[in-house]
Amino acid sequence: MKKTALNLAVASCLLTFGYASAAPTFDADIEIDTDRVNADTGGTTFDQNGRVALYVSDSKTSGENFISAKGAVLLSTDGTTSVDDSYIQIGNSTYDIQVGRFEAINLFPLGKDTIVEHAGDVSVYQGSMARGRAGDDGGQIAINITSSEALSFQINTIYGDDDSSGDNKTAFSGIRPTVTYETESVTLSAGFEQVKYDGTTTASDVNKSGVSVTAAFELGDADINVSFANMNDDETNQTVTSYSANLTQDDFGMGVIASDEDNATGNDPSVLTTYLAYTLPVFDIDDASVTLAGSYSKASDVSSGTNDTTLATRVRFNYAF
Repeated sequence: MKKTALNLAVASCLLTFGYASAAPTFDADIEIDTDRVNADTGGTTFDQNGRVALYVSDSKTSGENFISAKGAVLLSTDGTTSVDDSYIQIGNSTYDIQVGRFEAINLFPLGKDTIVEHAGDVSVYQGSMARGRAGDDGGQIAINITSSEALSFQINTIYGDDDSSGDNKTAFSGIRPTVTYETESVTLSAGFEQVKYDGTTTASDVNKSGVSVTAAFELGDADINVSFANMNDDETNQTVTSYSANLTQDDFGMGVIASDEDNATGNDPSVLTTYLAYTLPVFDIDDASVTLAGSYSKASDVSSGTNDTTLATRVRFNYAF
């Protein structure tokens, strides 16, 4: 009884000074995938994998200002453990700063991409080199600015080198400014990114840049995404141009991805991949579902006189608890 009274007293004082806090939120879910992949160049492979995801988040406010934090840990079925998100965000409704490990705005959304297997190892550029969740040697600092209900900006940076091949002597190895304009009928986003740092050897130097544009809109009850992205690698003189379009309606989704490589030497392969997925409830149990998904991909000019096709299927069980 004394503890309850004390808690109420503390809460009343906090509210009096304009300070509000909610209890941390804890969530978790498990996901198990059973896959079959058949490729012309690699035969048929079978695999089962999955993970348990543990999430914790919290936020506090003081007047118009806030601080929030989120952490997510993945426990994989192969026995490994990794961190998905881990960040702190500080600011207000007009601007904020985000620091840690996270994903910036998506400039190449794929919709319901439960499984997407591209044939021939052809590169697909998705405007995500500096999007975030950097490697072991990198971190992130992002600034988010909301100019109005329709217009917002984000500047995301990679602090340090993105992966272990870098020499760790570059403060900001990646930068990714984006702009989003939203109306009642369509949302448009565009961005530029560059990743540049010296590697531990000359062969591992990185100097890449790219642009991406995406549009999202509704067509009846369906959500549609259409995207374009182009990347240039100044170290290898390679250009990758990619396109995507997808539709999601209720529990069904489908999409298509096309990509072309323009290489300084050798072949210039291209790939066209289609995919679909449908989610069903499990015995009408809340938060339990099974998703049936597949993708078909065809690559041309992978090597001299060689094409490739890949057919992949996946059954995914998911349960949130």
